Amino acid sequence: MSGQLPPAPSGHPILQHALRYARDPFEFVEEATTECGDLYRMELPGVDDVFVLAHPDYLAQVLVDDVDAFGKTDDFRRAFGNGLLSVEGQQWRQQRDILQPLFFRDRITGYVDEMVACVEQRLATWEDGETRDVETEMRALTLEVLFATLFGRELTPGEDEDLREAADGLNDWFAPTSWILPHWIPTPARRHFNQSATRLQEEVRALLPDETSATPRQQSGDSDTMDLLSRLEQTRDSQDGKQMTTGEIEDQLVTMVFAGHETTATALAFTWYLLATHPTIREEFHNELNAVLNGTPPSLGDLEELEMTDRILTEALRLYPPVHTIPRQTTTDVEMNGFRLPEGHELHLSLIHIHRDEQFYDDPLEFRPSRWTDGFKESLPDFAYAPFGGGRRTCIGREFALLEAKIVLAMIGQQFQLDWEAERELTLEPRITIRTEKGIPMRLNRR
Repeated sequence: MSGQLPPAPSGHPILQHALRYARDPFEFVEEATTECGDLYRMELPGVDDVFVLAHPDYLAQVLVDDVDAFGKTDDFRRAFGNGLLSVEGQQWRQQRDILQPLFFRDRITGYVDEMVACVEQRLATWEDGETRDVETEMRALTLEVLFATLFGRELTPGEDEDLREAADGLNDWFAPTSWILPHWIPTPARRHFNQSATRLQEEVRALLPDETSATPRQQSGDSDTMDLLSRLEQTRDSQDGKQMTTGEIEDQLVTMVFAGHETTATALAFTWYLLATHPTIREEFHNELNAVLNGTPPSLGDLEELEMTDRILTEALRLYPPVHTIPRQTTTDVEMNGFRLPEGHELHLSLIHIHRDEQFYDDPLEFRPSRWTDGFKESLPDFAYAPFGGGRRTCIGREFALLEAKIVLAMIGQQFQLDWEAERELTLEPRITIRTEKGIPMRLNRR
């Protein structure tokens, strides 16, 4: 295949783009797209070029139109082994078929009571007037929800700190100061990742009974009512061609522990920040909760009436998509908009740039939930809004996450007003998900 490589922004003759990217990755993306357009090349010392794609049409090509020309990256396999997020081909289809019934709409709506109970349990630990980091609080809460629903096991606040810390540590492989360096360099973040990955494997291994156990957790039953652990255990002994090895099951649990709580927690944390820094919108939010819920925990029917809450969440996911970039790797030479992307090179689909592009959004940096009315979403080009990815590998937990997020917002918003009192702006740090440098401390004021 002929054709030239995409342009590269200006950089240092030796360090190339490494220093600019490590200093402020999100600023680098904005400067590079301004200089080069929405398809450009990052040059990094010691590693292959990385291509950045920042237009909905490119997402459509990678995720739908030419999907077999792009695969998952080595970084995802390093973090999640043979879990659903990292495997390809027939192995991915088999795993998706096994897990999909856990996320059917009828099944998900049956989790409302467990989700409500988890929020009530977490709120019982909150005190009026205290300050807490909502990033940490939301990660703890969403992990508790994950275990109560998909794992069929209750976690009390403060329980299983090792599991929580180990899951958080998977993000460290993707720290900007490490990601731009060759994989063999043992940075502090990579050492922490390796320690966390080992600990997390040990933690999830303890969730499953031994293969030789005479009393398995659940050998048979209605597959429509099994929790995740039972369903995975069943596949270990399956004779229908959909068998998973113990190693695959453990990797699946690692994937679910991380992905099943981290992304939702990130979305919730940034939603609270946006509400706290936009008091007029927050007042509308509280007024809707008062009118619809009248002081009672939300039912499924109530959630459908929380239209303002839904728009707030949609807008928060636009401004701060938890998975800010979707990494892929070319499996063959690819032509894209007249440029050549060589086989075996990593590329990043920059969701956060697309979500903040003035081509598609007026005043894109403004938090404006009201934009999501009058058919606005339907008017957008495909993939101009894609917080859960798209194509055949759309996030399997999308509906679960949205239901959980609305319940959490509604229940906390009924009882508390969260106030941002720090005299600083947030400093964002890209990992697998968006993190902040110093957390998001909020004062909890009982309503």
